[in-house]
Amino acid sequence: MTESLKKFICNLSLTQVVWLLILASGTAFLLNLNAVPFIGDEGIRTLVAFEMTTSGNYIVPTQFGEPYFNKPPLYNWFIIVSSTLFGGYGEWPSRMTTLVFLGLFAWSAYHFTRLKTDRITAITMAFMLLTSGRILFWDSMLALIDICFSWIIYVNFMVLYFYGKEGRWQRMFLLSYLLFSVAFLLKGFPALVFQGISMLVALYFHKALKSKLFSAAHWIGIGIGVIPLVVYYLLYASHVSMEQVVSILFEQSIQRTPVRFTIWETVVHFFAFPFEQIYHFLPWSLLVLVGLHPRVRAWIREDAFMRFNFWMLMANLPVYWVSVEVYPRYLLMFIPLFNIITYLGVQQLNTIRPRYWNIIRWLFLVITLCSLVSITFMRFVPLVRDLPFLNAVWICGTIAMAFGLAGIVYDKTRLFLWFVFAVLVTRSVFNMVVLPIRAAEHDKTPPKIECQRIGEKYADETLYLYKHSNLNEVTRAYASIYTNQIIHRASEATDTSALYLVQKDIYPDIQGIRVDSMVGVGGRVFVLMRSPEENPAE
Repeated sequence: MTESLKKFICNLSLTQVVWLLILASGTAFLLNLNAVPFIGDEGIRTLVAFEMTTSGNYIVPTQFGEPYFNKPPLYNWFIIVSSTLFGGYGEWPSRMTTLVFLGLFAWSAYHFTRLKTDRITAITMAFMLLTSGRILFWDSMLALIDICFSWIIYVNFMVLYFYGKEGRWQRMFLLSYLLFSVAFLLKGFPALVFQGISMLVALYFHKALKSKLFSAAHWIGIGIGVIPLVVYYLLYASHVSMEQVVSILFEQSIQRTPVRFTIWETVVHFFAFPFEQIYHFLPWSLLVLVGLHPRVRAWIREDAFMRFNFWMLMANLPVYWVSVEVYPRYLLMFIPLFNIITYLGVQQLNTIRPRYWNIIRWLFLVITLCSLVSITFMRFVPLVRDLPFLNAVWICGTIAMAFGLAGIVYDKTRLFLWFVFAVLVTRSVFNMVVLPIRAAEHDKTPPKIECQRIGEKYADETLYLYKHSNLNEVTRAYASIYTNQIIHRASEATDTSALYLVQKDIYPDIQGIRVDSMVGVGGRVFVLMRSPEENPAE
């Protein structure tokens, strides 16, 4: 039995293993994708996209019909496309937008790595990106800008390397600044910081800083590459004050930097940052220890592609290292740079010190075995006993994890790919066990249900948000989507044919006909009220 399993696993072609990983990725990223309600930023992205569609104005992002300046509109446009294809707004189309760009990001990691290495290394890079802890168990589940933005920045890194290495300066500058325009339309000024640092590093790396920084080719690349950006903001300027737009975008860019925090907070963050990121980007972040070996450092200096990845990482990372309030999702563009260096570093060490490979293999075995034990005994946990399909998840998860463990034991040459499979199985079981429990206990679930009820009952009514009543970002999105309208803010309750959402604790004595009520995030109670003029008798 054992020999037959070993023979079966080792005889699988690389293509067959890849298809197995693609199948595992499908279950890992798609199962119960819409189970948990939106978080705050997801609600904002989806609401802005919804209001663009409803108003027909795709130039000016809005919330409650009022201009929203915090982010440019490009990602909202992507959500609009996805929501149109899926026939409506909600968690599924918004989060599928993220997964499309995650797939493109993984393919790009494969493509650019394949230009410099063998096929198995390129495949490993793609799947290591997909199974980086922060992506697998957080960002791939959310409708946020960061995966798309990180993909664009990573592609820009590679454009700067490959075209610069070939001396194709005009093409390098043009494509790089086109990518910068896309990145700016996604997140604003962070794109400018990346572009400035990366361009200077690339020109210095290619020994062309003096000759090309102020060259005609560079100016032409800038002039043509930023045309999409200029065209958009010329259209935008006809609707809103550009001074206000620039001010708010700049404010958004510096709000997490040392400018806003004390020296002590900055110092504490500086020393904690590496350890926090190792935690967030497990399991592959453990390979950071490989980079400390003198042989690996020497090899990085000898290989141009590795050296470029290293210096692009080292030049851009300090921007976040010194920023106190930084989220791990801001660092996703660095994952392929880190992975290629550390993975090939392990390969280098294996030729002279096989014990390093064995240590990693045993580490993968222990992690996979712990996952297998957890899945095997999960059905005895009282919290999960009543979950639907529990027996099927338990049986399939246990068999799949055992198969992955066998792959790690028997197929040493494809060790990383089998560990990827085990991690993907873990996420698939997580989807079916943890996400339903999380959804049931989530603080956004009751407000979502309330918004659905209000939408079904009052969809034909015009709704306003009264004065300073504060709907949480998520409640705003669900209330607008389920009532299928832009809920404008009103300074007075004068429309007798409309309903007003009034926050009860802010306006406890407001006069009007109370039609209904709903509970928002944090237990905030909102009264649905009509103006008293509609029915004086009451």
